Amino acid sequence: MLLKDRCALVTGASGGVGFQIAKRMLEEGATVGAHYNANPAQAEHLLSIVSPGRCRAFRAEFSDPRQVTELWGQFAHWAGSIDILVNCAAEATRPGPTEEPTIETWDRIFRVNVTAPFMLSRAAMVEMRKRRSGRIINVSSIGVKFGGGVGTVHYSASKAALEAVTLSLAKEGAPDNILVNAIRAGVVDTSLHRKIGRPDLSDRVKLIPLKRPAQAQEIAEAVLFLASESSSYITGVVLPVSGGE
Repeated sequence: MLLKDRCALVTGASGGVGFQIAKRMLEEGATVGAHYNANPAQAEHLLSIVSPGRCRAFRAEFSDPRQVTELWGQFAHWAGSIDILVNCAAEATRPGPTEEPTIETWDRIFRVNVTAPFMLSRAAMVEMRKRRSGRIINVSSIGVKFGGGVGTVHYSASKAALEAVTLSLAKEGAPDNILVNAIRAGVVDTSLHRKIGRPDLSDRVKLIPLKRPAQAQEIAEAVLFLASESSSYITGVVLPVSGGE
């Protein structure tokens, strides 16, 4: 029970990776607030695998900063404290020519992928400072390393910004033992690729040294490591979980 008596907020818990992160944290004894936006059934499934009171689902549309603030207020009222924040929720669009996405799309992706994690991290750090302890883990993308694929500049740029936020907050949180790290996830076998119009990943997978995509559980295990006491001397790190890329 690596996270016994810990309280966590996991955003994007209705997605493939976020769901596995929340599930593993519950299995390791944590109390978990599971954020979702458009898939309540998946998030609420988490409630059925633990005893009442150890998990609650919260809905928020992260492109609206007001809803981010409301989510934090609801979670804080329910949980009373926070030990771990995992920013996994993200927005991606179908790859296309750089001139195709509107400025509104660019702004929306940055609000979801950067502004919302920053707002939640800022609020969480206030509470973590009171106990001089805490973990913040941001889920980034291998696209930062390569600049993304053709037509994904907005997504890759937002994840690069999230990594910059990670490194800055790690310095600020260190005096209070608030450890802030990021997972740079590689290609993960989830429904996201089909959603954005990339059902065939065979050519992309050939570029990965391990010659396969990651499973969501493998990303979750890396997050669990950073959330546990096993990583008590690690902060300001961007950890690649990318099959060797």
